[in-house]
Amino acid sequence: MFEQLWSSIMMMLEGYGERPYSTLFIMGVALTLSLTTNLANRVLVDVDKMKSVMGEVNAWRKEMDKAKKSGDKQLLTKVMKKQKPIMQLQSKAMWDRMKVSFIYLGPFWIIFYILNSFFANKIVALSPFTFPMLLGYELPYITWYILCSFASSLPLSRMLGVNPEMG
Repeated sequence: MFEQLWSSIMMMLEGYGERPYSTLFIMGVALTLSLTTNLANRVLVDVDKMKSVMGEVNAWRKEMDKAKKSGDKQLLTKVMKKQKPIMQLQSKAMWDRMKVSFIYLGPFWIIFYILNSFFANKIVALSPFTFPMLLGYELPYITWYILCSFASSLPLSRMLGVNPEMG
């Protein structure tokens, strides 16, 4: 049964085996996965709370830098007393965000495995320029996927307001 399912999946991908279809297909997959993960974060993570926590952490770090630069031991002691609660707050917020990652990690690995099996030895995109010492003009699946994923993830996270580090 598994072999039949696997064969069916590989046959469905056949139409995307050559450029430019492979280029566009992988770009679409990367965009879809980025959108899905960002929407999941938007829905399942309290973004306002996350931004608030990041603001507190950043304020504490500025205070710590100021105390270190000034050499004021009393100020440094005062700031150091806040360190443990700040780190606990930050850890809780990051754990809340990480829990959402676990939800889509399994499906992502399955999709990645399927696509990697199909596109493993194929050149799926051509670059208009070469990346020094890393890539040539011909981009394999994994390289093209990573480029597309990075290119879509940051703008989507900004549009959906799910990147508390960006403020």
